[in-house]
Amino acid sequence: MPDFSFDIAGSWIFTVVYLIFSYGIWFIFPHYVQLRYSSIPKIKYINFLYVLFYWIFIVLSFFVPLQIGFYFYLALIFYLSGLAMYLSSLYYFAINELDKPVTKGIYRYFKHPSYLGFSLIMFGIALSGQNVFLGFLALLISILSYIVAKHEERWCIEAYGDEYKEYLKTSFL
Repeated sequence: MPDFSFDIAGSWIFTVVYLIFSYGIWFIFPHYVQLRYSSIPKIKYINFLYVLFYWIFIVLSFFVPLQIGFYFYLALIFYLSGLAMYLSSLYYFAINELDKPVTKGIYRYFKHPSYLGFSLIMFGIALSGQNVFLGFLALLISILSYIVAKHEERWCIEAYGDEYKEYLKTSFL
């Protein structure tokens, strides 16, 4: 009889927790999140590569075993910090007024907390299994996130004007 067991000590645990919490925010605030995301500028090839690398990363993370040791605990710090930042950014993104830039909560300190948080999550997952390929994908996705974030800043300056320019001066990253 074939063995259908699944190794519960894999990096997939981190990925599943991320997916449950991050997409859970979408279900709690579907209207606001969808309205906001529909207005974000799309960069044809960058968005395609971002989504492609994202799903490759997600799928491959299910096959990476955890390596318990120093790097695992370091990975856990990256992962949990990133998850807290990412979920906080989604929450404030979802509850903010649609005609105002998001400047409250975690956005007071970081211009792009969702991208930074997600990057920390990905590096945490890659580091938890000490997987160089996942680390490389995390780096590629982080670079693509930075490009998208710069385009979003230009769009926000056009949409919100001086209010957003002032915000850019006071936030970090």
